[in-house]
Amino acid sequence: MSVVGRRFHLPALAVAGLVASLTLSCGGSDSPSAASTPAPSPTVAPAPTPTPLGSGSGFHDSACFLGKGEPDAGCGRFRLPQLVNDVETAQEYLVRDRPGLFDLNDESPAGSGGYKVRDREAYLEGLVATVRTMGSCAERDPDDALLQRVRVKNTNDFSEDFDPILPSGHMRKGYGLYVRTCAPAAFPVDREAGAPPIASGCGRPYPPPITRWECKVHIRGVPYSILDSTPKVGPDWIYCAAAGFTDGRSICAVRQHGAPDREACENWRVGKARDTGQPGPTWTRNGAFCTGPASGCEKIPDAPYGLLAYEGGTYVVSAENGASCTVEF
Repeated sequence: MSVVGRRFHLPALAVAGLVASLTLSCGGSDSPSAASTPAPSPTVAPAPTPTPLGSGSGFHDSACFLGKGEPDAGCGRFRLPQLVNDVETAQEYLVRDRPGLFDLNDESPAGSGGYKVRDREAYLEGLVATVRTMGSCAERDPDDALLQRVRVKNTNDFSEDFDPILPSGHMRKGYGLYVRTCAPAAFPVDREAGAPPIASGCGRPYPPPITRWECKVHIRGVPYSILDSTPKVGPDWIYCAAAGFTDGRSICAVRQHGAPDREACENWRVGKARDTGQPGPTWTRNGAFCTGPASGCEKIPDAPYGLLAYEGGTYVVSAENGASCTVEF
């Protein structure tokens, strides 16, 4: 992502019920032999292997009776939500039937029923399972970076996305749950080859590989100048239009400026820097990594697509796949 319009921190020197578990009960026996026979030693079952994050049943509603969704559905807040009550009802069932998932003494705001969630994964999986039991289709959104957005539909005409956890870790309640509507329904869809990893935060349309960059001297100054870079894809008219560039361009950024998943999509497609192993581009000056003032350049903390250039030279910014751009400064 370009450093333009983004907050970043310069180094000090650069300051300028329905899914409840079933309880089985066994009746006693009047048989004398039953009373006199010693009870067998209990067999302890081995602990189950934990399910890897992102692979739980809540991430794909393969049993949705309504069938597949539309991968290219249009999504936004263009109508009033219709399914909030379904999600709230599922929350109430979980509080009633699985109270151990919550701290019932920690409620925010007071009187709202928004209890602190003790077991985030069990809560989210339970919420999805409960909504399904109530007769709707539901799944967790695999493109959500936090893996907590829940998708619900009871028709193929539309689906709705909900966020059931506050940043404080409490249950989110009421119409604040609502994130967006997709029309037609956007799930379930098969995750095709080449899709970003689950929880990448990059949603549809998934950008193709980086093919080039735009790079430049953004600000000239003393004791450093700031270089800026933007990874681009194309030529691909279809993708650019799907990403919202409606001027007919065939080469574009992976997202428009201000798109909430722009950074996530850039980081996925750019890959990891060769010097740090962190998401974002590799920067070099005269063929050497930018590691600090002594090297003549250093990355801007929290804004890896920008660079502090203390000295002149040949600067190259590149993606993991080799696509690059050069600035002579």
